[in-house]
Amino acid sequence: MKKYLLLLILVIATFSVNAQQRKHGKKFDYEKFKKERADFIIKEVGLTNQEAKVFMPLCEELMRKKFELNRDVRKQSRDLNKKVNKTDRDYETVIDLSIENKAKEAQLEKEYYKRFKKVLSPQKIYKYQRAEMKFMKRTVKKD
Repeated sequence: MKKYLLLLILVIATFSVNAQQRKHGKKFDYEKFKKERADFIIKEVGLTNQEAKVFMPLCEELMRKKFELNRDVRKQSRDLNKKVNKTDRDYETVIDLSIENKAKEAQLEKEYYKRFKKVLSPQKIYKYQRAEMKFMKRTVKKD
C-alpha cells in the first residue's frame, strides 16, 4: 500500500512541479527530472554501469506505463472538480476507476519485478524501491 501511495505522490509531485513552474514562467523539464531520478537511483542502489544500462530503461518504461494507466483517473478527477452539480454517481465513477487502476498497477509492478529480477539481485531491487520513495519525498519537499 505504501508503494501505491508513494507512486501517487510521484504523479502528483510531477504535476505539482509542472504547475508551480508554469506559475513562475518556467516549464517543467521532464528530461531533467528523468536524469535527476536516474542519477539518484543509480547512486542510491549502487548500480554498475552495465546494470544501469539495462535496468534504468526498464524503470522508465514502468514509470511511463503507470503514468499512462492513470491518465483516465486524472482526467476524470479534473472533470469532476470542474463540475458544478456533482452527484454521488460522479464520485463513485472516479473512485471505481481509481481502485481498478490500483489493481492494474499492482499487476504491472509484479510483471516488472519479474523483469527486474533478471537484471538485479533482490537486495538491489529492495534498494531501488527505497530509493524511489526517497527520491519522491525529496522531490515533493523541494517544492
